[in-house]
Amino acid sequence: MLRSIFRSRIALCLLLIVIAGGGYYFFGREKVDPTSQVISSPVKRGDVEVTVLATGKVEAAKTVDVGAQASGQIQRLLVKLGDRVKKGDLLAEIDPSVSQNDFDEAQMSIEGLEAQRTIKQLALDDAQKELARQKTMMEGDATPRKELESAANAVKMREAEIKQLAAQLRQAQIKLATAKTNLGFTRILAPMDGIVASIAVKEGQTVNAIQSAPTILTLADMDTMKIQAQVAEADVVRLKVGTPLYFSVLGAPETRINAVVAGVEPTPQVINNAIFYNAHFFVPNLKGLLRLQMTAQVTFILAEARNVLTIPVGAINSKNQVKVIDAKGQISERKVELGLRGNIVAEVKSGLKEGEKVVIGSAMNSGADGGEAKTSKRPGPR
Repeated sequence: MLRSIFRSRIALCLLLIVIAGGGYYFFGREKVDPTSQVISSPVKRGDVEVTVLATGKVEAAKTVDVGAQASGQIQRLLVKLGDRVKKGDLLAEIDPSVSQNDFDEAQMSIEGLEAQRTIKQLALDDAQKELARQKTMMEGDATPRKELESAANAVKMREAEIKQLAAQLRQAQIKLATAKTNLGFTRILAPMDGIVASIAVKEGQTVNAIQSAPTILTLADMDTMKIQAQVAEADVVRLKVGTPLYFSVLGAPETRINAVVAGVEPTPQVINNAIFYNAHFFVPNLKGLLRLQMTAQVTFILAEARNVLTIPVGAINSKNQVKVIDAKGQISERKVELGLRGNIVAEVKSGLKEGEKVVIGSAMNSGADGGEAKTSKRPGPR
């Protein structure tokens, strides 16, 4: 009797468990919308770019190393780093003592030779008068021919001395001009407009210009800047003179500066066994944003389409098909015709309408909680 009652109670408990489980299965379980398990993005209008990315360095369009052509001590340094100078401005002065002495000596040598020329000219005048007198006397047989010949030789000798003196005077004038030039070298002038980019000497330092011209400072024309971008060998063949591009610098990533390729250097650089070629271009720097040795993030534009329908490239499978979510939440596959395909988005020529949603991934696989993927209308430089 007791066993029968116990068995009945066990059966009743099992029945209640089954009923509760079934009720939860049919009535209490949360219903999952399949569209909440995917990441989607709307078809929208934007720009598509086929690009090549590169990193570069900002340089001045023109730099000049200003050297010293005179030896001596730097007496005065009249500029400092960052100063803007004009062509012809005095930058530094070297002790002019030695050069001044050479100039004074050459000047005195010329004065001495000019005095000798005056004396020689007077002697020639006397010789010519004596020759004329001897000729007159010879006509009257009042002097021997030997005296006439002697007077003629004296004139020739004085003329030769004056020619020799004239040559010495020309040499002295050349030395004077050289001394004047060397004296001018002690005043170092700016050869162009620019900014003082570096200074290699200090006041009181002695420079030796006998074998080579030591650099005093470097001037840079920073009104126009040159950017050298290192392009991988796999991409450089797609660039040419005139290819449009834009870039930004690390300090102002939101500022986009447009330019075109001016040239590609033929000789590569090998960096960590990888080959790169320098593509360079020029931009105005009137606002002074760009500085020497800044890092530039460069985007070369190989092709572009503006204000076209776009979808993320992650939504496209190998057969140019996409998964589309309709208004009822149903997902279906659709064939689309694509145009330009960029790094982030692709152009849709047909097969989709603006505002339709395409699947770009699974929230379960990505760890995301669903929603729309953010796409950029215009990818910035990286």
